[in-house]
Amino acid sequence: MDLNLQQSEIKNKIREWWDDPSQDYDGFAGHGVNSEIEKELWGNEIAKLLGRKQNQKILDIGTGTGFLALLLAGMGYNVTAVDWSTTMMQKAREKAKGSQIPVVFEVQDAENLTFSDDSFDAVVSRHVLWTLADPFRASKEWVRVIKPGGKVIADIPRQGHNSGKHHYGDEIGKKLPLGNGADPQEIIAMFEQAGLTNLNLSLMEKQDEQHRKTLIIYGEKK
Repeated sequence: MDLNLQQSEIKNKIREWWDDPSQDYDGFAGHGVNSEIEKELWGNEIAKLLGRKQNQKILDIGTGTGFLALLLAGMGYNVTAVDWSTTMMQKAREKAKGSQIPVVFEVQDAENLTFSDDSFDAVVSRHVLWTLADPFRASKEWVRVIKPGGKVIADIPRQGHNSGKHHYGDEIGKKLPLGNGADPQEIIAMFEQAGLTNLNLSLMEKQDEQHRKTLIIYGEKK
């Protein structure tokens, strides 16, 4: 089968899964969207990496129901958030309306963004890399839409976690390049090829009853 056709079929199946209204993303304990600790970890880390400069334009890739977008917009950043699931987008918009936090939401494909080159100061992404049929293509798109000197900040899926299998079953999960996690050096190499420099890793961790641990990668556009 042609690689592009295979990727297209995988993406269609994944989109259908997320568009199913019965999928309760916010109810999945592993996603931590209702955890104050998760909000603290992500809010503190992203703010530290971005700085507190006002009016920074941030693009949240694969926003789902808006966890990271709403968190950053509430901190004063100018946030645009995209996801290819119309169901997830609707839930995110309802959250934003209910909390009166301004976020621009758009239905878009993380691997084929419609934004112009150099449109944003930073791209952020949470729990997305492992879901992609072509993460390298996506990484190039993310770099394309940020300004020179802009940042990409994303989490690295843990090796052996099998998120793809847990969500989509064996048939799809085993076909996702990062469905079973990734070696951090693999992600560093991918982002370097996409055009990022000064790449670093940061472990976000908090020891308590929920024990959140997330490895972040971040770098700048050349």
